[in-house]
This record gives sequence, structure tokens and C-alpha cells, in this order.
Amino acid sequence: MKSTRNSATAATEPASRQGIQSVEVAGPLLRALAPASAPLVLSALAKNAGMPAAKAHRYLVSLIRVGLVEQDAATGLYDLGRLALELGLASLNRIDAVKLADETMSSLREATSETVALAIWGNMGPTYVRLLQSRRPVTI
Repeated sequence: MKSTRNSATAATEPASRQGIQSVEVAGPLLRALAPASAPLVLSALAKNAGMPAAKAHRYLVSLIRVGLVEQDAATGLYDLGRLALELGLASLNRIDAVKLADETMSSLREATSETVALAIWGNMGPTYVRLLQSRRPVTI
């Protein structure tokens, strides 16, 4: 069954729904690692996640065990782990780019009164997969 939930929905959902608090506490650590351009030291990671380093370390131990985070044995730096990569790639494979683009394309056509095209780059160059014609008549 495919879920229609997204992070915005989860953030605004009523607190009355039961969840797993430890997962919710670990979330900011993953969110702090995701945009980082390089692995992070514990103090920086904890600061970016908004929690004390000792607490962050305990959660990182569990995140390492499940493969969401890795710690370099030589440097002690933390980075996203193999499972995070697998989840990201699985999510990318499930994205319907044309469906995601539809609403934006419609808005762009209405804002500009121009024809809007969507192309996906392939081995042989661009392939046009969606075309929304302008509603204006063509003038010569």
C-alpha cells in the first residue's frame, strides 16, 4: 500500500497520534547529516540537530547499527550510511517525475500564457514527455 504522507504532513499532524519517540528524536540527526557537504564531527552534528552531544552519540550508535549512519574508524567523523543511500535510491526510483511536474507546468503556463514542455534527458538527448499548449491563439 502506498502512503500519501509527506514530511509536511507529519510535522503538522496532531500530537494525539502515537508514535515512537526515539525515532522522532533521531530524525534531526539524519536531517543534519543530509545537507552536509562532508562528514561531521559529533559536536557539529549534535549542534546542527539541536541536542547535547552525549544524547546525539547514543542515538548515533543505534543509527550506525541499522546502517543509516556510518562513523569513520580513523577520523571519528559521521556520515550517512549505506541504508540511507539505499532508501534514497529506492525513493528516487518511485518518483513519477511527469506527475510531479504537472502542477508546476500548469502554473507556469497560466503565469506566462506560453506553451510549456517537459523533456527528460536520455542517452540520445532530450525526449519530450509532456506538452501543455498555450491557450492563446497563435499570431503571425
